[in-house]
Amino acid sequence: MSSITHASTVAPERLEYITLSSTSLSQSLAVIAEKFGVGYVASPSLIKEVMSPAISGRFTLETVLQKVLDGTGLTFSITSSGVVIRRAESIIDQSVIEEINVNGIRGSLNLSRQEKRNEKQVTDVIVAQDISRYPDRNLAESMQRIPGMSITREAGEGRQVVLRGLDPDFTLVTINGMPVLSNNDSPMDSRTQRDRDRSFDLNLFTSELFNQIKVFKSYSVGQPSGGVAGIAALTTAKPFDSPGLHWNISHQIDTNQYAEGLSNRSSFTLSSTNQHWGMLISAAYGQRSYQEQGANTFRWRLLAPEGADVSALEPELVDAWQDQEIRVPRGNRYSVWRGDMDRLGIGATIEYQTEPSHFTIDWIYGRLDSQRQENHLYPRGFQSTPIIEGKTFLTDAEVNSKNELVYADYRNARVGTESRHQEVSTQFQQTVLNFEHRLSSNLVFDGVLGMQSARYRMPQSIRAYMRGESDVSIDYRGDYYFPDIKYSAGLTQPDMWQMNELDSEQFISTSDFTYVKGQIQVNASHRSSWELGLEFVQFENTAKYTDIQNILKERWSSTRESVPQSTAYVFDSHQHLNWLALRPEQVFTFYNKPSSVDSLLLSYAPDRVIDNLIKEKRTSFFTQYSVEGGDWTFDAGLRAEHDASSVSVFQSSLINRYDLSNIAFLPSIQFNYRKGEQVVKVGMSRTIGHQELDTLTRNIQLIEDENVFILSNDRLKPISAYNLDLSFEAYPGETDRYSANIFGKWIKNSLASTSQRLLLSDVASDYPELFSSDFERVYVDVVTPTNQSTYFLYGVEGSAQLEWSLGDYMSRFNVFHFGIVANASYTFGNVQYYNTNTGERLDKKTAPYLSPLLANLTAYLEGYALSLRLSATYRDEYIARVDGGTLVDENETGFLSTLYMDAVVAYQISDSVELRIEATNLTDEREIQYSDSSYRPYNTTVSGRNYSLAISYRY
Repeated sequence: MSSITHASTVAPERLEYITLSSTSLSQSLAVIAEKFGVGYVASPSLIKEVMSPAISGRFTLETVLQKVLDGTGLTFSITSSGVVIRRAESIIDQSVIEEINVNGIRGSLNLSRQEKRNEKQVTDVIVAQDISRYPDRNLAESMQRIPGMSITREAGEGRQVVLRGLDPDFTLVTINGMPVLSNNDSPMDSRTQRDRDRSFDLNLFTSELFNQIKVFKSYSVGQPSGGVAGIAALTTAKPFDSPGLHWNISHQIDTNQYAEGLSNRSSFTLSSTNQHWGMLISAAYGQRSYQEQGANTFRWRLLAPEGADVSALEPELVDAWQDQEIRVPRGNRYSVWRGDMDRLGIGATIEYQTEPSHFTIDWIYGRLDSQRQENHLYPRGFQSTPIIEGKTFLTDAEVNSKNELVYADYRNARVGTESRHQEVSTQFQQTVLNFEHRLSSNLVFDGVLGMQSARYRMPQSIRAYMRGESDVSIDYRGDYYFPDIKYSAGLTQPDMWQMNELDSEQFISTSDFTYVKGQIQVNASHRSSWELGLEFVQFENTAKYTDIQNILKERWSSTRESVPQSTAYVFDSHQHLNWLALRPEQVFTFYNKPSSVDSLLLSYAPDRVIDNLIKEKRTSFFTQYSVEGGDWTFDAGLRAEHDASSVSVFQSSLINRYDLSNIAFLPSIQFNYRKGEQVVKVGMSRTIGHQELDTLTRNIQLIEDENVFILSNDRLKPISAYNLDLSFEAYPGETDRYSANIFGKWIKNSLASTSQRLLLSDVASDYPELFSSDFERVYVDVVTPTNQSTYFLYGVEGSAQLEWSLGDYMSRFNVFHFGIVANASYTFGNVQYYNTNTGERLDKKTAPYLSPLLANLTAYLEGYALSLRLSATYRDEYIARVDGGTLVDENETGFLSTLYMDAVVAYQISDSVELRIEATNLTDEREIQYSDSSYRPYNTTVSGRNYSLAISYRY
């Protein structure tokens, strides 16, 4: 018997638009089953070598089956479990009908399998059932199992997606057919806190609000631009996905190895249809406590032990240290980042469909609020080492073969603490109308109209610092990436500490989209069609940041200020040490200082200010011709796009405004060849990606010590990629699948900072506000971002899905199936790096975020009621960035490889009730961020194992 897709009841009036060429009956039935979300069963001997006619139009399930079976001598029956294909004179065998009710893990994999097969483009698909079958807290984690896709992690969960080794900025995310953008941030400075980019932070939403994720790896001209890496198309659930009245509710409780208390997550969906109309409402709400803890440094620097007594050390070591030949770890911290997150998602859909028309109105709202606490204990003396000049002496020290100071024992050393409190909030809202109307049998008009608004706010981020003295030993010899740091003093005693300084900062970023798309499809014949379309995108982004530092530092430097005990407490959340910490809100109140930046600006000058605005408009025209034969399809199109941008950067002494304009022609070709169970797909295209927001809005800056003047560039062009995709897919049997992709991307116009030496008089005359009269130079090096770098990215991707019935080996286990799903990719690509501050040419090395090897393996065992799943996800090491501001310490920073393991046990108590036990991060994996290509320790954290219990009810 052959069973395809997940079975569900289909309303008799439900209409779907279906176009089928004259092909095998098995392929036509597979398309119909996928469109209506039902299962079908038929004896292979009945449908073998049977052909079905070409059809096109909107049909009910009954009418489309009548058309494809007409003249075959076969008939069908639609049951509550699915469709049974049989000879006209046959009687339905109830035992056969039971076989088609494929659900759970197997059902979800079959749906994804069928969707992938039917797409003309090189695509990977995750459907609703598969999203829910993994222990994923958000959409990013659901997508990490796609070949060639990896994720970045924050607070122990996924945040952004990286496709084919390209920066997250270059994966375009759409929701319900419309491009979207929403940022939150990392609580860690080493992971670029307050980063603003074009990527969509997918930890904003839980997975329950979405019923499908499609990742398009090849490009078609009817899709919006911006996805140099690809397009992640997210779709929310629709009422007619499951006609009739349905509702489900679920609740989950979680516990984390390090966090305090329990986390909770609940979701609810109500859907109803009535002839032509349908409505769906869904909501998901979760409260989660998290904690990341670890050890980190301020990087390693060539320093002399200035002010320290090193007479007790070996003379050879002292000479090398005095000559600055030894790398010294700075700011050796034990750190904890913890917080409480509230995540809310609400969706509503109205759907209408008749034979000629179909439209949906989707509204989705997301909010992610966090109260974050951050605590650090670390040496805080000369150059962030433990040295107090004229007071500290060393009793012992050791360097390794790389001339790194891996052990040192300091006496009378400086230590300090940092306590930070942050309030952060991201809000997202989108309304989008999708419509399709068949004007005649040969003419279809469809379109999208949408608006999106997103706000990221950090209204308060305040820090309180203490300092003290203690003997300190720092030892990297036992665990290179997690040093053993010991203090002699009583770190929890208030009399050891004194106040040092207070800081306050705030940040807000907004993103707004307006999107309009309309296209007409003209069917020249049942085998060919033309598409003509127009698209308009309006985008606006703002960012405002203010930082005030060193509040009360001058006063506390000259006199000893005891720690107010009412504001202090013993911090005991780190696995290695306890220490005294501060509650920053209470400290500000105790000293009668407002914590808000707006109020502090009345008394203190800001240390850093960012204020800018970007407005973009894109207008596109596209056309595409499609033709198909008996076993092939061919699509060719061209997109013409005009981009116009306006950038405004507001600085204290000047306003920098400039405009950008570009016209691009983006062709695409897609060719598919299908022979039996094998499919070959070829895609060729050109795509563009828009420049990073922070690059466009960088402040004009004079770096006097280096005689460098940093300017913007009003001639920047979008990044361009010429793409080739070749995919081989095979679908043998009922559930098995194999695929292999080969891809190449020739990236042009990638950004590089370049330097040009100009006469100071030619530059200073345009910016008199930045050049003082005592700046006496003849020349100045002007550094600007330019479209200079070109590189080639290429790789291979493979996936396999295999399943065996245990009944073939042991009859008593005939209800169980064992399966394996494996994905792997290997990507190559080197890029030339430049110093962003000076324009100096640096090394050529692996592109940022590119992990050469990615792999995922899932094994499952499933019966009628019980299912087990174990998955492992591996990500190779990668470079995160080359920062011009830290080249004195490192030539790159990045992350070492990781292996995350998850497990799920699910039991179907009844047709409506399911119980699930989940475990994630089973190995408490370390996230190791390294400093320099020599892999020196930078920031090592663990986020703990997670265990959860969930129950759901479906009606």
